[in-house]
Amino acid sequence: MRKMYVKFKECIGGRLRGLCDRLTPRQRAIAIIVMVSLFALVNFYMIFRAIYDIGREDARQDIIRITPLEVPDFVPADTLSDMKVREMEEFFNQFNK
Repeated sequence: MRKMYVKFKECIGGRLRGLCDRLTPRQRAIAIIVMVSLFALVNFYMIFRAIYDIGREDARQDIIRITPLEVPDFVPADTLSDMKVREMEEFFNQFNK
């Protein structure tokens, strides 16, 4: 794997050297200035766009509306017999003593 990486690196380096050797010093300087300018413009665009998006996301907050739930009455309150109600009252009253 390492040998393949070294071969790939040497191949790319050789091609770049071949392209750069054909250029005059003035053309090299122009190429470097153009590339640096392009990279700087892209860099500034990304930085300022990110800052702009951060401020925009904070201002826009979606309000989530939750509708109230309707709880169905499964067991009506009056289904307990009087005897059960008395037993429950006696049971809970013993803790109050």
